[in-house]
Amino acid sequence: MEKGSQQELEQRLALCGPEDTLRGFFFTGALAVVRELDDSVVLERCIEAAGGERFMTFFSYPVGALNRLLYTAAWALSGTHDGFAAAMRHLGQRVAPSYLESGAGRVLLMLAGGEPRRMLNGFPSAYRTSVRHGDCSVHWIGPSTGIVSIKGSTLPMEYFEGAVRGIFEATKVASVKAVGRQLSLSDTEIEVSW
Repeated sequence: MEKGSQQELEQRLALCGPEDTLRGFFFTGALAVVRELDDSVVLERCIEAAGGERFMTFFSYPVGALNRLLYTAAWALSGTHDGFAAAMRHLGQRVAPSYLESGAGRVLLMLAGGEPRRMLNGFPSAYRTSVRHGDCSVHWIGPSTGIVSIKGSTLPMEYFEGAVRGIFEATKVASVKAVGRQLSLSDTEIEVSW
């Protein structure tokens, strides 16, 4: 199966249940990136894929709708971002500021206290406040290297990889290297080091 294909999207959607939800800022972040293209046709396609254009930050929305939006946006951004994977990373990176402006994001920053290890340790609780789809954990393989494991989430690995980078970049807590591994359509690991 080709990465970023319609078939891959359909397989991800088949794994989503009605109880799988996440917060509205994921949608607003992706739509903000699409609006920057200044292409009304692409924007309309993305709004249709998402199931609407207005999303309340902390209301919950279906994960399947975000998957459709992310794929539609990444297909549109692929030409200017060196392919589908890079476009998906860009979408993940750009959601970070929206998250950090939220109450949960401000709590993550406060608890991290400028320490990258504490920031990464806060990811599981940040995930639980934002996503009701899968589980997130962190385990350490060195003093400045940790693995963020996301199990049971159909969101693309590249999106998570971009989001991890984006959070560290936006907060300037540390300059990190984040390398993702897609273990299956619903399991991802991101190795984070600084």
